[in-house]
Amino acid sequence: MKGKIFLLFFVTIMFSSCQNNSQSTTLNSETNSTMNSELEIAEGQSEPSNNEVLSMSIGNYDLKGEFYDEMIRNPIDHDYEVEFNEFQNSKEIITTLRWGALESKYTEIWDKELNQIYKKLLSELDREPREALIESQKEWLQYHLRETKFVEKTFINNGYLGSRGSVSLGTVIRERIRERTMQLFEYRYLLDGKVEFVYRSEK
Repeated sequence: MKGKIFLLFFVTIMFSSCQNNSQSTTLNSETNSTMNSELEIAEGQSEPSNNEVLSMSIGNYDLKGEFYDEMIRNPIDHDYEVEFNEFQNSKEIITTLRWGALESKYTEIWDKELNQIYKKLLSELDREPREALIESQKEWLQYHLRETKFVEKTFINNGYLGSRGSVSLGTVIRERIRERTMQLFEYRYLLDGKVEFVYRSEK
């Protein structure tokens, strides 16, 4: 009888031990999975797109929110989204060269749009507001160029940000031009209620 009790006690302990090991393995697996996800996000492999929601600095003057709704459907962000997703889901090796080319392409598109909306605004303004916008644009351009130069000399040229540094700077430049373009679009919208992009969606 004592032998049976001892055997039952021994089996119970062994079973309990197996359960603890199983739980520990599951926990380690979940932890590793979480860490891998965080690592992927940190490396930029699965981070959400920054174009899903516009910056809150866009549409501050239009209290109805109609301009924000217009801009969230803009064709440039739409096409960038499509290409960015194709790029991320591609089976080919993702290189900084390809990523940089994508950022450069859309930087040029936003820059062209910026020039067009700037000229359009100037044509619609009276003398004093026109002069004020010219000064504002000059100052913004100086800030944009000086900020880019600072980051290049401080973090890019010496390799401080690693191999992805130039791509990160390219993304920041695209975003900065994009945001300024949207600000000018908003000024025009306040004047005549229009949002007209020169760019036409290719997707």
